[in-house]
Amino acid sequence: MSRGPARPGSGVVASPRDRLGEPVRIFDGRAAARRTWAWLALLCLAAAALVPAAVVYLHARVWWVGVPALLLSMGYAAAAGWIAGRDRPRFRGRVAALHTGGLAVTGQGGGARTWDEFVSVTVAGVPGGPGGRVRWCFTVVADDGSVLRLGDDIPDVRTLGVAVAQEVTARIVPRLLTSVEAGESVRIGPFAVDLDGVEKDGERLPWSAVRDVVIGSGMVTVRARPGRADLATVASRMPDALAFNVLCHQVRDLVEDF
Repeated sequence: MSRGPARPGSGVVASPRDRLGEPVRIFDGRAAARRTWAWLALLCLAAAALVPAAVVYLHARVWWVGVPALLLSMGYAAAAGWIAGRDRPRFRGRVAALHTGGLAVTGQGGGARTWDEFVSVTVAGVPGGPGGRVRWCFTVVADDGSVLRLGDDIPDVRTLGVAVAQEVTARIVPRLLTSVEAGESVRIGPFAVDLDGVEKDGERLPWSAVRDVVIGSGMVTVRARPGRADLATVASRMPDALAFNVLCHQVRDLVEDF
């Protein structure tokens, strides 16, 4: 027999599933960490085992055995270094569970929260990793001021972070749009948005001069029509860049309809 939701004062603690809804996907960093350590152990053991053989055969001038053994040892060691640099192995991987109604994360700084408890998301993508890989970090702020950081210790963190950003954006934008429609100016990062246009550091673009608002190449840019200067800022330093993008398009469409 299934139980209904816990009532206030009933003494029954709601489970994460009661609060967060149905699970959508699990991002398990523990399995990835175990695989990384296993590969590192095998490669390091292979490299270490080949070194004595290489030394013995090279000393005996058996070049056709000693040289390949030495090269293989160096190759295994290089592969281990490459994996360590790429994956940054940790002793404890975190697990993130994406639900229909929220997010649960184990480990340091984790917890279970509904989407309505998150108030801000900052996205940072740092290029320059092994193989040109971008290292993604999503900083999520809750309504009580606590901060949750989702980094590359969680597998496929970009997919997880984008899902979180979309959910938070879907709740931020309607509230901001209502304020703008009421004639107020709302601030997101260094930008101010109102019915007249967008402003940053005293520079204002009316909506008639705004060609587009885009996020790309690590920047958030309000592209101006010819004759006017763009307004831009670094995306990794701007909270709620996605919400700003969506809000600008909605306000511009609202103004153009009148």
